[in-house]
Amino acid sequence: MAPWAYCRFLTDDRLTEAFGDTDCMPDLPHDIDPDVHTALRELMQDDYPLLIETFRKDSQKRLAQLRLSLHAQDWDDFRQTAHSFKGSCGNMGALALQQACEEAERAGSTANPQAAQASYEKVQHSFERIVPLLGL
Repeated sequence: MAPWAYCRFLTDDRLTEAFGDTDCMPDLPHDIDPDVHTALRELMQDDYPLLIETFRKDSQKRLAQLRLSLHAQDWDDFRQTAHSFKGSCGNMGALALQQACEEAERAGSTANPQAAQASYEKVQHSFERIVPLLGL
């Protein structure tokens, strides 16, 4: 795989360390916005680990709900779950996961089973990528 293919999976610091250039694919979001996490650490201080753990648990519940909605083809619930997950990801600076949730929200709005399945897989994969970045 070409080195630039990894750009969207790394934070800015890891990109610079690996490739020396953080602008290798500017159209793809980084997994984590380091500025958001710096601000959250400063704001939450000793409670920052609790915030991260709460986000992890909440994310797992939302992933399970997306999966249930997908299998039941309950497109309104799929859309609503993706929408609220998108907001949570935005608050946490989980950029790629937020974008994946936005795609899932659109898939639910159009009631497209193939797009919903693909977007669910992207949401799940994006979450799995951020887990080690957040230290979970």
